[in-house]
Order: sequence, then C-alpha cells, then structure tokens
Amino acid sequence: MSHDALVFIAKTFGLIWMMGFFLIVVVLAYRPRARAAQEHAARSILLPEPEDRA
Repeated sequence: MSHDALVFIAKTFGLIWMMGFFLIVVVLAYRPRARAAQEHAARSILLPEPEDRA
C-alpha cells in the first residue's frame, strides 16, 4: 500500500468519523430530555444556590 493510498484512507475515515461524532453531539445536545439539565447548568453559574440555614 502506498503512502498516498494510506493518506486517502486516513482522510476519508477521519472525515466520516468526525461527521458522525458531530451529529451524535448535536443530537444529544438538542434532545428535549436534556433541556432541564442544560437549564440547571446554565443558571447554576449565574445565581448562587440558596444555603440551608436551620
């Protein structure tokens, strides 16, 4: 196998792998079930948590 063939295979496989990874991340980020967790994470750094003083 020549160097050019290996480079072509690596570039093709890398492109397909990165596109698949990107699609998985996008689907997981925008699924409706993840909205509550994302809202909590977004607000947790902006607003301090109320402290329990009993």
